[in-house]
Amino acid sequence: MLSMIRSELFRIVRSRFFVVYVVLVCLVSVVAPFALWLYRVWPAFAATGFVDMPAEPLPSLQLYGMTSVSGAFIAMGAGIAMALFVSEDFKSGFVKNLVQVRGGRLSYAVAAVVCSVFLAVVATALGIMVVELTLRAQGYVSAAVSPVDVLQWFTQVALIESAYAMIAALIALSFGSETLATVCAVFFGGGVAESVARLVLANIPGVPAALRDCLDGYLAVDLEMLGQGQVCDPMTYVQAGVTILVAGGLAALVMRHRALA
Repeated sequence: MLSMIRSELFRIVRSRFFVVYVVLVCLVSVVAPFALWLYRVWPAFAATGFVDMPAEPLPSLQLYGMTSVSGAFIAMGAGIAMALFVSEDFKSGFVKNLVQVRGGRLSYAVAAVVCSVFLAVVATALGIMVVELTLRAQGYVSAAVSPVDVLQWFTQVALIESAYAMIAALIALSFGSETLATVCAVFFGGGVAESVARLVLANIPGVPAALRDCLDGYLAVDLEMLGQGQVCDPMTYVQAGVTILVAGGLAALVMRHRALA
């Protein structure tokens, strides 16, 4: 199993998807700091009201959220990257070589979970690094934030993005369709799927209130709060963790019964 995980991590780092993924994360992460710089040095840009900055420095978590979380671009990107990576294994037939050994199918599902977490952690860490470097380059000093809050925020963002990436990987494994998996990555990562589910459940008589309440505070809602620089309650760890485990378990079940010919 460990050899499978190492192999998949090595392959994903060397893939063209990873290069594009890293470049897109950097581009998305630099947008808000660049807008902040324009606001400070170009009066005409400030007058447009496109960016309305308070007089006091913003907390670093809010700046991180504005760049790497708001709009769910990176959450969608992690899902798309996993969808493309898994789909490529099946399109090329390479997955047949990976699962020849005993327990190979289960190992592949576990490796998909690990790769999903890896992509999310890389994106979150890279986003923070890009924001910090661009802010320091322009001399902007953000308001101090507790290291504990930064760690919690980082973990929650990475877990939610991992959950969305694993859902996309599960769809790619289940249907073998790169297009479907990519579309689903956008719908889930962008929060559309949860919004539609909440709307549908709200209009079905007799649906337990607990189910509606669960979706009202599920991953998309948490990600929106994190995009505002807020740390969510501990239930976020449970929701994201359970989603990853369920998606991973279903992926293992699919791999067990799917024909690879």
